[in-house]
Amino acid sequence: MKRSYKLGQIATWFICLALLLTACTAGGNNANEPSGTPPPSPSTEVQESSEPTAYPVTIKHLKGEYALEKKPEVIAVMDAKFADQLVALNEKPAGSVKAAGSDTDFPEYLRDRLTDVKLLGTRDEPNLEAVLALQPDLILMTDFQEEAYENISKIAPTLMLDFDEDWRVTLDTMGKIMGKQAEAKAVEQAYEEKASKLKEQIAAKLGKETVALIRPRTEGIRVHAPDHRTGAILYKDLGLNVPAFVAKAEDSSYEISLEAVSEIGADYYFLLSDAMFADSVKELETTNIWKSLEPVKNDRVYKVDTTTWIAYYGPIANSMIIDQAAEALLGQL
Repeated sequence: MKRSYKLGQIATWFICLALLLTACTAGGNNANEPSGTPPPSPSTEVQESSEPTAYPVTIKHLKGEYALEKKPEVIAVMDAKFADQLVALNEKPAGSVKAAGSDTDFPEYLRDRLTDVKLLGTRDEPNLEAVLALQPDLILMTDFQEEAYENISKIAPTLMLDFDEDWRVTLDTMGKIMGKQAEAKAVEQAYEEKASKLKEQIAAKLGKETVALIRPRTEGIRVHAPDHRTGAILYKDLGLNVPAFVAKAEDSSYEISLEAVSEIGADYYFLLSDAMFADSVKELETTNIWKSLEPVKNDRVYKVDTTTWIAYYGPIANSMIIDQAAEALLGQL
């Protein structure tokens, strides 16, 4: 479920950008987890290919097609997941936004790989002045920021990708952009092999027991279904069993009231928490409804970091998710 974009903020950007563009020459437009986060998994690291990639290469995106004449050197990314994708290919952006729910500029697990990367605001509220100052030769964004595309694309050639696109498809696109399609395929294969192995181990341990992924928020308790991108990692890649209450959902994620939590009926819970909704998590944990759940009584609830599990949708973060999920469910935490 996409979140609506902040229209008031966009209006402010338009004014800011108009002023900035009078002083600068814009680039060409495109015509057409647990608290202690481990370092990136070695399985996401790849060796540089010795085979050169021919340019120009045509990239298809939501606004048409764009022909890259050469490998871009200064990339601005409007979603933190793109930073994860680039690092997985032994590259990095020149500037990146941060996740809205994070209390750090960049993902802890990528911090040593994002040195000298400029902060460009948040995904919800990008700093267009900082983007313009970066003088990028390519900008990567998603349709989450659809209404800002026209003005962002005046700064430099801009590729708009699907916000809900499977990370594998995005990784393939990144491989084309950076001239590293072979490396992208190797990263995907390493993930699939790891997920397949963990899937077998978890199935042998859990049998028919079910697992739910929930996120307490101000609006209510958000339940993530199999069609949610993180839900797909748990229920499809790791083969976890879906509670009947979650399986009948018509959307990828949806809100329920506190009173309805007991209806989820899962045997295990992954409880998403971050700085933005920390109070909502604490509030849930103090209720009698929550305390009465059998998984709570039996220590089958695992608190994980929302930004790692939700915001950084790239091969490195996803590899960490399956590691953390497996460690919890296999009793290794």
